[in-house]
Amino acid sequence: MDGQYKLLIMAIPAQSSAMQDPSGSRALSAQQIDAYHRDGLLIIRQLFSADELAPLREAYRQDPTINGHVYGMEDSDGQGHPFCTWTDLGDDIVGMIPRMARMIAITEALLGEPCYHWHSKFSVKTSSCKARVDWHQDFGSWYDDGVLLPHMLTVGIAIEPANKANGCVQFVPGSQQMGRIDHPAGANGPKAFAARVERARQQLGVLHAEMDVGDAVFFHCNTLHGSGLNETDTQRVMIFSSYNAVSNAPFADIRGDNKEGAYMGINDQQRAFRPIVELADDVLSNRSFRSAFSHSAFTEPNWNLSGDYCRAIKLKQ
Repeated sequence: MDGQYKLLIMAIPAQSSAMQDPSGSRALSAQQIDAYHRDGLLIIRQLFSADELAPLREAYRQDPTINGHVYGMEDSDGQGHPFCTWTDLGDDIVGMIPRMARMIAITEALLGEPCYHWHSKFSVKTSSCKARVDWHQDFGSWYDDGVLLPHMLTVGIAIEPANKANGCVQFVPGSQQMGRIDHPAGANGPKAFAARVERARQQLGVLHAEMDVGDAVFFHCNTLHGSGLNETDTQRVMIFSSYNAVSNAPFADIRGDNKEGAYMGINDQQRAFRPIVELADDVLSNRSFRSAFSHSAFTEPNWNLSGDYCRAIKLKQ
């Protein structure tokens, strides 16, 4: 698998899938956009500076419960890693980041059309965290929210360094070309899904998205991804902001039984199109926010789900 990975990376031109000029330019090259559509992901180094993110890093270190909103997202082994979600964007850092011009410009260049905010979340691997994020596609859940097309993507931003040892996100490059992978019904369903994922990993390779503070990865909603355990004494802290194309707003009458995403407690109104109010790129550097995470409304998870749903669980204090 490592050999496949090296061949894959060698085949990618230097600036197409892993680098952008760190000067702050938001313009993507045609080569970068082509690489995103080929690989299903694009890593951009230093999309945010360490100085821009310093107040958020400090606030999280002071309050890792995020005002009591953190809960556990359960993996297939029953372990939970710290997690919380918001859709409404306030005047704090976590509400401003998804609205910043650089985020919107790159997202719309990759989608090829205007976008709106779908949701954002903290995803944390605490030191020696025993929880994984199981292999999945985001569209597997969002399809059941009533959208027609996979015209959606997510931006993962490293708030603390992410590496293999502390549970960085892993991707199967090119797997978005497989389309939405069904979860077959019946007792053999989970086994069949896992077998298809393993075939994809063997055929396409696995990319560990190691990132420094401020690096970002943009990835397609059908790109397979997951993460392993944190085997270090450091924390892996990331924010993920997801976007939908304006033309792809969901229809309530085609919603499905969202077993992968219902635990987040996001309702139809929060999924509907709401115009995004774009902010200037200097709002963080100018310290124009009111707080780090105290002025955005976090969603309350759905605790009352059966065992065949992905579930939110209480974390041990």
